[in-house]
Amino acid sequence: MNKHILSKAFFGKDNCLRVYLNTKKECFFEFGFPRGGGKNWSWKAVKFSDVELGELIAILEGVKDSTSFFHSYNGGKTQIWVRKNKESFFIRLKDLSKGLNIGEQVVLRELLSHIIIISNSYF
Repeated sequence: MNKHILSKAFFGKDNCLRVYLNTKKECFFEFGFPRGGGKNWSWKAVKFSDVELGELIAILEGVKDSTSFFHSYNGGKTQIWVRKNKESFFIRLKDLSKGLNIGEQVVLRELLSHIIIISNSYF
């Protein structure tokens, strides 16, 4: 069974960004939105490499303002756009987007740094 060994959800009023690392050392971002009156959620998963996570950290630290990625996974193709201004960080794919405030950005940066270390470790 493939379990999550690190996981964090950033919930908003009508969306959610989940970041997790599984036991295969694969990092995924999942974008969720409520459907059916908010009782159920639909999710779109995107797998990220350690180098892509490094680019996200560079944006979170203000080294760059934006980036984009094109992914092909399990037969699906997805483009992801990421940008940051002074106070907000936004990640978007198609019609799904999530903004993070300053505190959430710090948590995400630390989590991504930890994920990079674990995904490149021998345990």
